[in-house]
Amino acid sequence: SHCSPPRVCVAAHSKDSFRVTEMVRAGTAAAVAALVALAVCSILPVSEAVYGVDVSTSVLTNNWSCLKSNGYTFGIIRCYQSNGVPDPNCPHTIVNAWNGLGSSGHVDIYLFPDTRKGDPAGQVRAMLDFLKQFNIYAHRSPPSTYGMVWLDIEGPGTYWGSSQSANRDFFNGLVSELHAQGQVIGVYTSKSQWEPIMGDWSGGASFPLFYAHYDQSPSFSDFSPFAGWSHPAIKQFAGTTSFCSVGVDKDYYPNGNAAFRNVTSEAQRAHHRKHIAMLKAKGEW
Repeated sequence: SHCSPPRVCVAAHSKDSFRVTEMVRAGTAAAVAALVALAVCSILPVSEAVYGVDVSTSVLTNNWSCLKSNGYTFGIIRCYQSNGVPDPNCPHTIVNAWNGLGSSGHVDIYLFPDTRKGDPAGQVRAMLDFLKQFNIYAHRSPPSTYGMVWLDIEGPGTYWGSSQSANRDFFNGLVSELHAQGQVIGVYTSKSQWEPIMGDWSGGASFPLFYAHYDQSPSFSDFSPFAGWSHPAIKQFAGTTSFCSVGVDKDYYPNGNAAFRNVTSEAQRAHHRKHIAMLKAKGEW
């Protein structure tokens, strides 16, 4: 429609008003439709949709500033690698992202687990402890903070073994420790990755889904439900692309602004659950 995305409406309102006035004077039927479009655009709320990138390398502040100037306002940064160690690029890339994106931006992180190493809870703690060395904690004030932790579930036969039951146990181990640490969780996966690894299992469906389909289309029209997910949260619509002098994957988050606001309240609920569990363990609840 003429009002999607909203920035098109703004452009139409500013650039086309003179043309519409002339159409009205001429008494054309098109003028009525144009005026209706302009009126509707003027009363619609600002869109919650945002574009962003996920990265697995060091990204400097000027790169993030360039991304922002091109309409990419959030970043998802790798903080744990598939070789079983924290990503050394993560801490400064988090800070750089906030500094480059500014107060209107947002930063999440992702964990790519090493199933061969085992000990999923230990991998979560290793990542969080590494960030703490740089005074980076979830849900604090920028720039030393982040919102959600996305679990990267991909690579059947490469990063995950053939036992789906063992894979489910490992996934549950990651989730349990993240919950214990008061983290807000999302899952990065796709049907082609999840089903060979986990089978027809809905153990991740209570978390937001971040899926990949490199069709260059920022739209969910291609999505088909699987494993309990009826709809996604984010789409990675372009794979590794050189943009603003850095390699990125491009992401579309149609409800992003609302999600960024809600992550704080979810973090508060997670903290409350953790506190109750502690009291129960002490017999005080």
